[in-house]
Amino acid sequence: MSSTRPPAPAWRHRLYQAFRVVSALVLLSATVVLTRWGAAPAAPTPDVGGLTLDAPSTDVLLTCPAAPANTLEAVNLGATTARTTVTPLGDSQVNLDGSALAVGAPTSTDTARGGVLTVPAAHRTGAGALGLVTTSTPDGDLRGLTAAACVPPSTVSWIVGGSGAVGSSAELRLTNPGTTTVTARIRLYGSTGERPLPARGQISLAAGKSGSVLLETAGADERLAVSVEATGGSLGVVMVTESLNGETPAGVEVLTPGPAPSTDQTVPGVVLTAPESQGEVADTTTGAVSSQAPVLRVVNPGTGTATVSVSLVGADGQTPLPGAQEVRIDPGAVFDTSLAGSAPGPYGVRVTSDQPVGAAVRLVRSAGEYPAKSGALAGDVAWIQAGHDGTVTSGTLVVPQGEGLTSQLVVTNSATTEATVTLTSADGTWSQDVTVPASTTLVPDVPTTVAALTLSSPAQGPSLSAAVVTTQEVGGDVPGTLIAALPAVPDSAVLAQRTLLMR
Repeated sequence: MSSTRPPAPAWRHRLYQAFRVVSALVLLSATVVLTRWGAAPAAPTPDVGGLTLDAPSTDVLLTCPAAPANTLEAVNLGATTARTTVTPLGDSQVNLDGSALAVGAPTSTDTARGGVLTVPAAHRTGAGALGLVTTSTPDGDLRGLTAAACVPPSTVSWIVGGSGAVGSSAELRLTNPGTTTVTARIRLYGSTGERPLPARGQISLAAGKSGSVLLETAGADERLAVSVEATGGSLGVVMVTESLNGETPAGVEVLTPGPAPSTDQTVPGVVLTAPESQGEVADTTTGAVSSQAPVLRVVNPGTGTATVSVSLVGADGQTPLPGAQEVRIDPGAVFDTSLAGSAPGPYGVRVTSDQPVGAAVRLVRSAGEYPAKSGALAGDVAWIQAGHDGTVTSGTLVVPQGEGLTSQLVVTNSATTEATVTLTSADGTWSQDVTVPASTTLVPDVPTTVAALTLSSPAQGPSLSAAVVTTQEVGGDVPGTLIAALPAVPDSAVLAQRTLLMR
């Protein structure tokens, strides 16, 4: 793991953009309007009005994450199988790092270098692309499965998850796919509040360049959340986590951004299993225990205390999570709530609060004791962010298939009325309408031949959310289950719009 550096002085900057709007028809008047593009800001703000506008006719960009880079400086490295798959929608001409890909058919390579997908403006309406990067390492210190979609860059990004504790690394990667220099302001939140970062959390990226920050340099903390605010353009943001419990592999993961903090959100794709398979209890034979178990993580980025209540939305309806009602979270703090003791099954975890908060869930799949007589269970983790508003209304979802992967689509409806979701394969050869009852989570059947989906629904708002949970059974020195999770992302038509918020 990278060495700890002294924390920089606390920084309290806010990111604002001011635009002067002068009426061409009224020469004697001018109005100054504060605006913000994209998601809500970190701290609570008064209600604002929104205006959705068509963006200028430009290419749509998606940033694809690269594989974990061994920032832990682990020595015992197993063999990794990597794959990048790009699936065009319709007759899109899609480019990856400037190279044209096949039209009308998926392109797959045995690499995980990352890059930038470009969907030309001429193909933006009714067409687009999906990208998926996977890595599988069945043994060694970085044992684990990662699966991450290519996602749009943004001016404001939020990721809840990861750890900077001893034996863990959380690498925040930033990519500038644009043509101008972009300055990023990073805010890191931990167990007791906001944490100072080197260089006051500021980094500048030239056009087409990437950079990274090791969040553990802010000091050891097992509970992290981060926001990135960009000026001068948009950034692709991912977090790559690697963990060791002594000599025992504890999982790797690639996290893509979730939505901005809000007062009502749902984390989809929470597939819980038996206690002995997700790190909740000791191994009955060896007595070995896991260093991790399933948790809900909530960050309160505001300046006031947040009061949070949590419910599980399952196949039989919505029920309060015991011990997670009216929980008070201090300003700037990150809080974990255990999901242990919940019945096995698929869920959406609904989080309501009197102040905007961010949320994500960590899933765990534990294996056997490793090394022998260490007293520690090996395991792998998957982090699932809360669902983005509108990604089921009009979105896309990759479904990893083949190579021993098993994928499960999970759809949650947290509203009080039923909703219908239309699932369509990327090539248009398969489609299914799924009716999701109120306050219910379903697992629709998706053919194993379908590796990419488009989602559509007349329902509006954040009540519908979806994710894919992927597992892989491995053998070797540490046999067991690896796990990864993928959220739905907006389609290219949605990316062609931006919402202008006015105070």
